[in-house]
Amino acid sequence: MNKWISGLLMATLILCPVTGCTALGASEEAVNQNQQVKSAVNNKSTAQVPLTSRAGAAQNTADPLNFANENALREVLVGQWVYCPPASSEPALWISFTKDGKVHERIKNPNGSYQERNGSYQLQRWEMRPEVVPNLLQIQFPVAGRYVTTSDFLIERKTLCDGKIVLELMQMNNGDSTFSTNFSDTCPVLERATIWQPQGTVKKGETFYGAVWKMNPTTKTVWVDDVTEDGLNIGRYESLPYQVAPQLDLNALPPQLLVNGGIWTIQTDSMGRITAMEPYIYGEYDDGYDMEMTEEEAATILSGFTEVQFYLNQGMSMFFDGDIEVISGETCIVIALGTNHRDYFVRELYYAVSPYGTVYSYDVITDTWNLLGLG
Repeated sequence: MNKWISGLLMATLILCPVTGCTALGASEEAVNQNQQVKSAVNNKSTAQVPLTSRAGAAQNTADPLNFANENALREVLVGQWVYCPPASSEPALWISFTKDGKVHERIKNPNGSYQERNGSYQLQRWEMRPEVVPNLLQIQFPVAGRYVTTSDFLIERKTLCDGKIVLELMQMNNGDSTFSTNFSDTCPVLERATIWQPQGTVKKGETFYGAVWKMNPTTKTVWVDDVTEDGLNIGRYESLPYQVAPQLDLNALPPQLLVNGGIWTIQTDSMGRITAMEPYIYGEYDDGYDMEMTEEEAATILSGFTEVQFYLNQGMSMFFDGDIEVISGETCIVIALGTNHRDYFVRELYYAVSPYGTVYSYDVITDTWNLLGLG
């Protein structure tokens, strides 16, 4: 049955997109490789899946991201960090922290102008135990009338990746933050340049879980952290550069999961090259299970995008024809945006939403689906 979804109700939802990149096509060869990875992981017991510390890792040098106390965390935090919005590789915000608790933001507006403001920050504990190293970043900015806005961010994950320190934050407060207000992002990822180098070595001839923080399709390089199946770090907080074997096509893999710590099952050969990799979310289900998503869930994901919210606020509505589109190997629900008349519906824009939150927009001129982002 066709369903109408009220635009005004959907426009108020807040979602947590993740940075993606250009949508890429899937190949039959990559699907076969992914199936091999799934089989390898499913056939191994927990003891057989090598999820211990990276073999040959140099442990004699202290890990600077394994914070021993608040001072160690503050030493890493001090400096200028760069932020790129979801589905973009262009910096749009620069945030600097000082040792004495001051913070400065510089935001790039859509029209190319900049706005700046000064505030303060504190390091708190999400769990109120004195022996726990602070893991909550509380940022405050003064506004008119002596009112102060406060944003609380849990330092969710951290790593050293290709000459940069990477912090993944998770907004914990119910109010707004610079990231949620300006970029509809409640899980921002910050990066800061560093001279630190990784100490570990790549895994060879193993099947393991890894968090992928970056990939370069030109050099066929993927930066991977050792993690458990739940995404918890193993060993040093660092992403090692793995070369991809010639038979593995990175362009056939979901691009939005090849950045910012997407969890994968990874297989390497005797040279340490990645021969197959598969998003771990697929491995959570039996082979015969097809991940499903309702039209309401797809509408919720789609309405979280600023572009879509704009159209909904202009009076457009969502319409479902029951159409399905396979894009980059993902089975997506197609949603039309248009105007509702008494006897008919005028379809003006088309979007596609996958069960994993990937959203595509349809270009009528080029007859192509283009990546909009990850909801």
